[in-house]
Amino acid sequence: MNELSRRSMLGELSGLARVGATLLLPANSRVEEKRREPDRKLKVVAIGGHFDDPQTCAGGTLTLFADQGHDVVALSLTGGPPPALGANAEERSVKNRLNAMKMAEILKIRLDCLKYGGSNSGQFTLPVVYGTGSEITGQRYKEFSEILLDKYKPDIVLTHWPIDFHMDHRAASLLTYSAWLSSGKKFPLYYMEAELGTQTQNFYPTHYVDITSVEERTHEAWKANTLWYDKIWPLHDLMRRMRGAERGCKVAEAFNHHPQSPSTPALPGHAQ
Repeated sequence: MNELSRRSMLGELSGLARVGATLLLPANSRVEEKRREPDRKLKVVAIGGHFDDPQTCAGGTLTLFADQGHDVVALSLTGGPPPALGANAEERSVKNRLNAMKMAEILKIRLDCLKYGGSNSGQFTLPVVYGTGSEITGQRYKEFSEILLDKYKPDIVLTHWPIDFHMDHRAASLLTYSAWLSSGKKFPLYYMEAELGTQTQNFYPTHYVDITSVEERTHEAWKANTLWYDKIWPLHDLMRRMRGAERGCKVAEAFNHHPQSPSTPALPGHAQ
């Protein structure tokens, strides 16, 4: 037999061996191979004291999740139902809510609002050093836990850092923490920051998310926040550029991962 014929025969035998090996695989292995499906759709919930907090504190990260096809909800303690069709769009509280809805639309996420009240009664007058704030009671803890766990069934949750100047931010953080405990510490819990230390105090990042690819879209969302853009945007812009420098990219958002919560599912493209 010449060399060419031997090579041909070896090639055929090799092919037969591969087919035979495939046929000898356990049936469930072949089924699993055929059932390769994309990663499951995650339920991502960002919880803020006010209806613009998730968008301003973690808008880039939420946008990245949304662009990956996940179900992303910005959940506010305050705000209640959307303004009625005949509401005065120039009234401060109405305009704030409409702006927050526009921000969510630009980021392609959903905005849901509870009606827990707030120290500013929707007016967002700063500095906030007065008012009753969002009420925190045993019944409120139970109620919020049921809402978060039964209605939203989150796979991953972001909320305010518990040491924050604003009492409504602190309330959101504590309610979320209690719900996480009630879940059996089931889902990853991440804390977000606000306003470069003027709000969030003593924050230290454990994770960064590079948001450079959605920088322009998040800025457009910020522009929709017309009542607060000039006052608050410079702080957040500097904050995300500073976090970007720490991360080694142009702009980033920083988070603190609760060490007792799962590490998966992870933040999009995060680096520790």
